[in-house]
Amino acid sequence: MMDRSMTDAASGGALGDMTPASVIGLIEKMASNSQQFNMRSDAIVVRGVHDVVSPDSTEHKKLESKIDALTTLVSQLAANQKSAPPPAKVCGICTSMNHPIDACPSLQDSSTGPDAP
Repeated sequence: MMDRSMTDAASGGALGDMTPASVIGLIEKMASNSQQFNMRSDAIVVRGVHDVVSPDSTEHKKLESKIDALTTLVSQLAANQKSAPPPAKVCGICTSMNHPIDACPSLQDSSTGPDAP
C-alpha cells in the first residue's frame, strides 16, 4: 500500500486540495501502475502445470472398492432389518411377555373386582 507522501507527490501537492472525481482518477491510475510495475518480491508466481490424475489410477480403484464394500454392507444391514421380528411386548403390570397389559391376570382377580365385599 502506498503511503500518504507518495500520494501527495503524485497529486502534485496535497491530496485534500483535489476534487473527489480527480482523487478517484488519481487512485485508479496509481493502482493500475502498481499492478503493472509490481516490484515486490512476495508477488504471486504461477508455476508450471498441475498434474491431472487419470481415471485409471490406483487411488481411484481403491476408492471404488471401498464404496462397493460400503454399498454391500448397507444392503446387508437393510435386509437384516426387514427380516427382524417385531420387538416383544411386555406387560407393564407384571412384566410377563405371555399376555398384553389389558389381559393381565392381576387385573382379572375376582377379589379386587367391583363386586368384592
